[in-house]
Amino acid sequence: MEIVLHSKGEDYTLIIDDEDFHKISKYQWCIRHTPHTKYCKTTIRINGKRTGLPLHRFLMGLETGDKRIVNHIDGNGLNNQKSNLEICDHKYNTQSINTKKNFGWIYIEKDRTKKYRACVSINKKLYCKRFYNWAEAQAYLDGLQEFAKAENIPFQ
Repeated sequence: MEIVLHSKGEDYTLIIDDEDFHKISKYQWCIRHTPHTKYCKTTIRINGKRTGLPLHRFLMGLETGDKRIVNHIDGNGLNNQKSNLEICDHKYNTQSINTKKNFGWIYIEKDRTKKYRACVSINKKLYCKRFYNWAEAQAYLDGLQEFAKAENIPFQ
């Protein structure tokens, strides 16, 4: 089953198993953006304190505080079908990330010099370049993505 969530001006498609819809429909879900991927999460109260709960942990039955990790086998944090999720430790999850794609991940951040830093991970090496505005940084990363597509390199 596909569910469309709206976040930061974009629509994102969340994929779940049909039988899980009744479980998740009780909560309000949002998209969490990370440097590596995007995940779906909600906020719950535990002992009166608000805490974030990722959808993949909720579906796999991992409680807050459990040190185990849920790995998305295909690398898509929005694909939460049980056939795509596996419980593992941090070391396995990190190795899984690095073997799925050569290009790795990208992000843009505003650094301490008030410039925009565009970073990309290629074959486990981090490359960063600074720009004076966000549009230049985004254009640089868009160019890298086009290069990856032209060369048939997996890119997230």
